[in-house]
Amino acid sequence: MSYPKPTGYKDYNFYKKVEISESTFQDDADAFITFANYALILTNEDTGNDVVEYSFNGDTVHGELVPGNTSPTRQLTFLNRQISRIWFRVKDGSMGPITVRIDAW
Repeated sequence: MSYPKPTGYKDYNFYKKVEISESTFQDDADAFITFANYALILTNEDTGNDVVEYSFNGDTVHGELVPGNTSPTRQLTFLNRQISRIWFRVKDGSMGPITVRIDAW
């Protein structure tokens, strides 16, 4: 049995990879999620030692994504927290570009 591709509905899934090169939070958010989400995953895909800082308001550092398979903050998961805008910047002492993956649903 085949099912037709759905049309006319809102997709409540978000996926984006962003390249971070700036050392300051920019005026515009790097990601804008347009629906109420249950979960958000941020992943630093860098294979070196470069750290990315993130913010949910574009001003305050709310945390950092430290690369490496053994790093507890290489990938962060947020559950039951409404997040619509995310800013990233390269942490002092690190070099961009750094790829950050964003998944939300």
